[in-house]
Amino acid sequence: MNNFNIPFLNKCSFFQLIEEGFSDDEKWCIDHTYLLRISPHGDIKKLTRQAELINEIHALDGHIPKVHYVGMYEDRAYMILDYVLGENGEEILPLKSEKVQYEIGSQVGETLKKMHSFHAPAGFPSWEETWRNRVEKQAPRFKEIVEQNPHYQNILPFIQNNLHLLKDRPSCVQHYDFHPGNILVHEDTFTGLIDMQKITYADPINEFYKMEYFNVPISKAYSKGVFDGYHDSQPIPNSFWKLHRLYAAMHLVFAEVWGHEGGINQLEKFQKYTRFTIDQFDDFKLLIPKWYSK
Repeated sequence: MNNFNIPFLNKCSFFQLIEEGFSDDEKWCIDHTYLLRISPHGDIKKLTRQAELINEIHALDGHIPKVHYVGMYEDRAYMILDYVLGENGEEILPLKSEKVQYEIGSQVGETLKKMHSFHAPAGFPSWEETWRNRVEKQAPRFKEIVEQNPHYQNILPFIQNNLHLLKDRPSCVQHYDFHPGNILVHEDTFTGLIDMQKITYADPINEFYKMEYFNVPISKAYSKGVFDGYHDSQPIPNSFWKLHRLYAAMHLVFAEVWGHEGGINQLEKFQKYTRFTIDQFDDFKLLIPKWYSK
């Protein structure tokens, strides 16, 4: 029975609500063939732009679910995509051997590299200017947090001394919410990169800004595989590490400000991840984080 009166789904008979995940979208598995995502807003133009980007990437890599239709349902915009078989990476990765974790990470890294091959259109806002403005806006709020957490005191000076690295950085298609909860794994194989609702244009290396926060604590082997797969198993250049370290530091500022101002229930967890990140870079004196070099 088509519970939604959506013509595209008229011949479908199985509708199951998916309750896991952190997205605000309402998600349904349809006949184990389609995924129906109903957004909390009615901005169909936004979803249409997302669908166009997603399908461009899907054409390059089948790990990105194809979008079949975008429409409106009860004043909310929806998207119908391929349903991808697999288990949540955050839950399943720790149950795998380190060898399998690494191999899955390598497969994910290869997919991300293909995604990042799509460049933003001409005239897209300067990446450097956008992020300088963001740091400038967050800095006064973060300084208040540093007063209560003196071990954070080197983060902002490090960022401000390295913002020059953003000069002339490209903007490419990016998932923008990359963490193990957004990959699917079936029978020791990476099957899909999901939850693409934040897809946007950004510096490709910025994709990994949550690496030490949400990826490495789940699996160091997987995270190492992601970086190695992204670089075709070749030595990773220092230019990559310099930018990754900068983005990791910038993320600490944004995450801590959000945790103190809007995500109080997540604050303790975020502070734990912040301390972990600082330690991995030895207060940002190390170029390559400990988890990778070991």
